Amino acid sequence: MRSNFVIREAFTGLRRNATMTIAMIITTAISLALLTTGLLLTQMTERTKDIYIDRIEVMVQLDDSISAEDQDCSSPKCAELLNKLQSDDTVKSVNYRNKQQSYDRFVDLFQGSDPRLVEQTSKDAFPAALHVRLEDPTEAEAIDAIRDAQGVLNVVDQGDDLRAATNNLDAIRNAAFLVAAIQAVAAVFLIVNMVQITAFSRRNEISIMRMVGASRWYTQAPFVLEAVVAAVIGALVALGGMFAGKFLVADNALRSLYDANLIARITTADIWLAAPFMVIVGVLVAAVTAQVTLRWYVKN
Repeated sequence: MRSNFVIREAFTGLRRNATMTIAMIITTAISLALLTTGLLLTQMTERTKDIYIDRIEVMVQLDDSISAEDQDCSSPKCAELLNKLQSDDTVKSVNYRNKQQSYDRFVDLFQGSDPRLVEQTSKDAFPAALHVRLEDPTEAEAIDAIRDAQGVLNVVDQGDDLRAATNNLDAIRNAAFLVAAIQAVAAVFLIVNMVQITAFSRRNEISIMRMVGASRWYTQAPFVLEAVVAAVIGALVALGGMFAGKFLVADNALRSLYDANLIARITTADIWLAAPFMVIVGVLVAAVTAQVTLRWYVKN
């Protein structure tokens, strides 16, 4: 009987404050959807880095004095650069290619696709170079430390585009988190107002129930459950919105990038894994907010 009373009163309150309930559901849904989007973008950024870890390298081109004479990076300037890079924990591997090896690699890459370019390119066009692979292509501190070192002619960093892409994803993620926080504040105030209005409309009933021995939990449970139910509905709406956004917007807009394996995919499994998180966060925020409001507003 007690549980039936709590459930009945909670749903009566939801119907009584229908417009505020709808507003809270929508606000909660937007907040949870944006929060989850931020988390998915964080995951997407990390997966995108993983795609490029074995594909991106930094080419440290060496000056003419090294290129002309040094066949195995045994000269003092080249050896110093090599040792400095190899001793850095952020560097995964370093390979040295002399002038001839650099030209041979160019021929291997372009002979099949553009033989005229190979014919028109002089062997002297390619300096000796250190080819560096980083543990994290988006972090280039080791390269920055040698850009102006003696013997360095130029640095060609293939990770620049990746860093730009991940920075853009991070900016979108941060914006999503910011708007989610603002929406969360709005949802909290809506819960506070809804609980206050419902409690005020039932203040006489609450007083009578407390006078005849009803516990504080028993009189407050319907209000907490009311907020929790609205939050769960909001989380389910957010989940539906995430799937709709994926299939109708994200997949179409990013299809070419997905197909070219330039960025990692956001899958349906990712959204399903995030679903429990959305529900739990929504329920916890609603329940805590409602309970705190009742403690503060309902004194007896």
